[in-house]
Order: sequence, then structure tokens, then C-alpha cells
Amino acid sequence: MRAWLWKAAAPVTLPVLAALTLLLIPLGLMAASDSQRVTSSACSIGGTGGTVAGIELDAVQMGHAQTIVAVAAAQGLDIYAATVALATAYQESRIRMLANDGSSPELTAEQAAVTATSLQYAHDGLGSDHDSVNTFQQRWIAGWGTVAQLMDPVYAAAAFYDRLVEVPNWRTIPLTEAAQAVQVSAAGAAYARWGPLARELAGMLWPVAQEAAANPAGAASGVCPNLPVPAGSWIRPAAGPVTSGYGLRWGTLHAGVDIAGPRDSPVYAAAAGTVITAACTSSYCDRDGGLGLAGYGNLVELDHGGGVSTRYGHLSAYTVSTGQHVNAGTLVGFQGSTGNSTGVHLHFEVRQDGAPLDPVPWLADRGVDLNAPDPG
Repeated sequence: MRAWLWKAAAPVTLPVLAALTLLLIPLGLMAASDSQRVTSSACSIGGTGGTVAGIELDAVQMGHAQTIVAVAAAQGLDIYAATVALATAYQESRIRMLANDGSSPELTAEQAAVTATSLQYAHDGLGSDHDSVNTFQQRWIAGWGTVAQLMDPVYAAAAFYDRLVEVPNWRTIPLTEAAQAVQVSAAGAAYARWGPLARELAGMLWPVAQEAAANPAGAASGVCPNLPVPAGSWIRPAAGPVTSGYGLRWGTLHAGVDIAGPRDSPVYAAAAGTVITAACTSSYCDRDGGLGLAGYGNLVELDHGGGVSTRYGHLSAYTVSTGQHVNAGTLVGFQGSTGNSTGVHLHFEVRQDGAPLDPVPWLADRGVDLNAPDPG
């Protein structure tokens, strides 16, 4: 199993060696025509640098991030697991494989000598916090594994997930609580700071991780699906099944459709337009809402011209700002359960001159089948 995981993640576990070659790829993408844009404005290439949620990540960091996400997909976990892991890794090491020279005064001479053996393995820098090593700062004394195992990026990520899945309700509790339950850190509240970075980075890297998990022998070059989005076209705003349709529900109009997916899975602009709302529309949006709470929670609304607009509700977070122009396929946020909601999903609406329309026939007329059994 470990060998299989390594095979799935191997194309990105040596980013330094691959960086010189892969750095040429974004130039080709930038030169591509608008009709060949990838489905997220934030797309990059695993093993090259990029800017994510306003933070610059170099090729080494991006490579380790891809490994972390690839292991989650290979273990059959969802994107939220990868999001928690990425926030943890950025807080602990800035997503770098750190060795440890054993200089911590808390270590005995014997413990220091064992810890210093981490220097024998490939690493991106040095740390000296107790016996902590690698991207997650895992401790061999605390039973995470041997130093040799912990200096393997694939093992480190798998060890993190092994403990994460043992946390009760880890899929529904806030990111900080999930990360802290695994790490038991002295600065447990710090993980929340990196939530936006982790959500956007996971959204960028997840498609290629799923591709690698489904076909370990295949090569996946892009971080985002290279789906052509011709000018003026419409696309599916999120993957997942439609779980609630348009129409009367509990005596009131459900003015859109609900598309269910894992927490923090990406949500894309269904068509080109201008952001007219990107805000929390409920009394709070820093945690899941409920039926007693009014509003869409975190909401993005786009104006597509001609009186047509779309709404994307209950987001865990949004990535765009009012007045921003977006293309079809631009990442606008992540599925959540904020506002008047009882579970993680995307509430998607289409409106004409402010009046709601059923999104299913609207998109069907534009070549998008929301009820397709296996949507792309």
C-alpha cells in the first residue's frame, strides 16, 4: 500500500528536480487563448511556484502540497481532509520538509543523536523544536514513526490522515479543532489563520490528485482540469449530485438547486460576469448555520449582463470581491453550510431581472446537464 501511495504521488515529491522543466509550462498556459482557459483563475502547475490566497509559494512548497493532497485522494478521503492537512503543514513548517539537528535542550543526548539522523535525508531546512521533523513537525518520541519514516513525505501525510480520521466528527468540526485534535499544539488556535490558503490550495490541487488516485500509472500535468471554456458559454458550478430541486419546499419557494459535495470543495463561476455581492449575508458566517438562521450565509452573486444573475450560497468562504470581473470557471468560493442551512452544499440560483428561474432547464438550454449521473 505504501508503495502504491508513493507511486501515485511520485511525480510531485521531487519538485526541485522538476522545477526547471515545469516552470516553462505556465508560460504556455498564459499564451493560450481565452477559449482554452482552465476552470479556475488560480490554476497553477504542481512543482512550480504560485500565489495562493495572496501568499507566495515556491516550487518546493507547491510540490509538498501536491503530495499531501495526493495522499488524501489515494486514501479515499475527501477534500476537507486535505484542507485540514495543508493548513496544519503551513502553520508547522510553511509546507517544507524540515530536518532537526537535535539541539533542543529538552532532549537527552541519546534523543538528540537519534533526532539528528534526520539530517541524512532530503530536507528543505532545519528545525529545533524538541524532536519534531518534516512538514507536520511530527515527533518520533511521541510515536509518529521512526525518523526515517517521518522524513518520507508520503509517510508523513499518511500518518497525519491516520490520526485525523480517528477524531470524532472530523468532517464537520471547524478546521482549527480538527487540526488541533491531531497535533495537540501549544498554539492550537493558529491553524485557523491559514484556512483561506488551505481551501484555495486544496481546490487547485484536488482534481489532479483524484486523477492520480484513479490512474496511478498515468501522468497528470495540470493542477486544475484543462476543460475548454469558450467565451459566452456556461459550465457546471460545482461537482456533485443535485439533492434538492427548484420549487416549493415546506410551503415556501426554494429559489434554486442544492448541489452536494465535500466541505470546502471548489465552486466556480457558471459564466463570465461581474461580482455584485461577495459577503456574509447572515448574522454570522464563521461557523455552520442552521434552520433558525436567516440568509444565504457567505454569498457570491454575479451579474452576467442582460438582466441575468447567479447566486452561490452557503459558502464556507469566498475568493472574489465586489466589482471583480470573472470568467466562466473562475474559482469563487468553497462549499459550506453557512446561513440557513442544515448540511454542506452549494445553493445555486439563476435569476432574470431579479426573478428566480429553475437552474436545471436554464443550464440544459446552454448544454449543461445538472442531473447527469457522472458530471465532469
